[in-house]
Amino acid sequence: MSETPDPRAAVRALLQRLWAAFRRYRGMVAAMLGFGFLEALFTKLPLLLLTPLMRALGEPPKLPAGEPDFGQRMTEAITAWFEQVAPGVCGAFGLSFAQPGMHVVVVCALVAVACGLVGAVTIYVVQTVSRMFAVHVVADLRGELARHFLRLPLRFYGRQRMGEMISKVTNDTQVMQRSFELAADNLVVDPLMILGNVAILAVTVPEAIWVLLVMLPAMAIPMYRQGRQVQKRSTKSLQSMGETTESLNQILTGIRTVKAFQLEDLRLREFEASTATFLQRTRKMLRAKGRSMAQTFVSYQAGFAALLVLLGWAVLVRGGVGLSGVTVVITVLSTTYQNIKRLTRSYHVLMESAGALSGIEAILRADVDHADQGGRPLPRLRGEVELRGLWFAYGEEPVLCGVDLVVKAGQTVALVGASGAGKSTLMDLLLRFHDPQRGAILIDGQDLREIRLADYRAHTAVVSQQPFLFNTTIRENIAYGRPGATPAEIEAAARAANIHDFLQAQPQGYDTPAGERGSNLSGGQMQRITIARAILRDPGILFLDEATSALDSENEELVQNAIDHLRQGRTSFVVAHRLSTIVGADLIVVLDRGRVVETGTHAELLAKRGAYQRMYELQAL
Repeated sequence: MSETPDPRAAVRALLQRLWAAFRRYRGMVAAMLGFGFLEALFTKLPLLLLTPLMRALGEPPKLPAGEPDFGQRMTEAITAWFEQVAPGVCGAFGLSFAQPGMHVVVVCALVAVACGLVGAVTIYVVQTVSRMFAVHVVADLRGELARHFLRLPLRFYGRQRMGEMISKVTNDTQVMQRSFELAADNLVVDPLMILGNVAILAVTVPEAIWVLLVMLPAMAIPMYRQGRQVQKRSTKSLQSMGETTESLNQILTGIRTVKAFQLEDLRLREFEASTATFLQRTRKMLRAKGRSMAQTFVSYQAGFAALLVLLGWAVLVRGGVGLSGVTVVITVLSTTYQNIKRLTRSYHVLMESAGALSGIEAILRADVDHADQGGRPLPRLRGEVELRGLWFAYGEEPVLCGVDLVVKAGQTVALVGASGAGKSTLMDLLLRFHDPQRGAILIDGQDLREIRLADYRAHTAVVSQQPFLFNTTIRENIAYGRPGATPAEIEAAARAANIHDFLQAQPQGYDTPAGERGSNLSGGQMQRITIARAILRDPGILFLDEATSALDSENEELVQNAIDHLRQGRTSFVVAHRLSTIVGADLIVVLDRGRVVETGTHAELLAKRGAYQRMYELQAL
């Protein structure tokens, strides 16, 4: 996720995503274009009032040296129309003036007010719709990321840093939302404004169009060249932001360890170093933006100088252009610069979006877990499990080497062995978090890979060493075991898990908040709540991964009693370091370096005087 992406590929991905959004929200896009056209129209229309207004205020008409051109004929026609209708319009409002020009001034003012009112409506619609369009695009992207995260295999999360992934979902998508909002505002309206300026020049001083046509590419070229630098450096800046977020995430999630081992200064230096890298890369991106804006301004000033020469020729040599025409041309040129400036900024933020999207696309390109696709239905589960020649490796070194095992329905199977023996990996394979690379797992005689995963998981439940509770009420945490369960069923599960009396003693009862990761509860209370969740699920196969190893004696007894109740009548796989907790297991499997070295009951294994007996005696001592 830290590689530098191909800039062109990133831009293509951005354009493809925008095109898909245009098609999905074509109604909003049509509204933006339609009202954007009206906004440009009613913004530029008042410029046509300058000539009749200045004529009414006493500016004499400027006659050309030769035949009048199209612009001069149009200007005279507009002025004549205002002079013709102005007295009638003023009369309709009961207004009459001794000076004829005052009628034109009043009508020009009325037209300006009308343009302002209609233009305000169009601006409101364009702003609202364009920003909602941007919000929809980013909300869709976040939803796509959430769906993809849920479909990714567990091995993906083992290779990534959580802080960086959170940064992708929050910081990068926030950059994209701001970019799309600004771009949607300007990329729709400003090109229409520029076309409006061209039309105004065609009516007043057509020769000025050539200056404008030369200025536009001169201002656009630095925008394009620096935009590529903005995109490249935005990608690196956002990567640094992800590293900074990860550093802060490490501080917050490991705050107890940080304080216990006096790591405050070390972690702070790491955080400040990542922040400094972020600032350095952001500074380079901002410099590229600044260069683009500066070069655009230079091009504008050069065009303005050329325009001054053109206006001097039109007024002093050719004739036919008065003060009103000069004012219109200068106003058009200044507003065109503002339009180009906003387009430049919009282009830059789109390039930032391309940089942000490149990191998100890297996640979306990760292969999903295909285990949940297809398979035969499993309406019910007896709980018979068979492992045939099971091999699995995370890299080159195998973790499981030819494991064979037969488990009858309802049996409790304990997996024991030293750390790294393969116990947790075997549990992950049984849960189908991974598929074996060789061999097979049979459930009720069917290959687990051929069973519909959703059906299989509906018949299983897990109680882990580190219980996880969501930041909601205890009632809802238990109900996750079987969504839709009745309050009576939830209470029955809590009773069976020895947690009901504790909940009844709380002021809010079952509606007591669990807190972030169960922070409002003790370890034993959290474990019993997860057991209640598993009991409510009523699984056919139960997985217990060192469920009591982190508890004190009192809590361990309560949890062990709840687990014993949960295991009744169910096939259970138990990983335990404390051998005293599995002496009653129907089958104990001793693993060593990924191989099964012994199997049997507690008594049988002690009688063999092998690996299990040495482990048991060592713990007893």
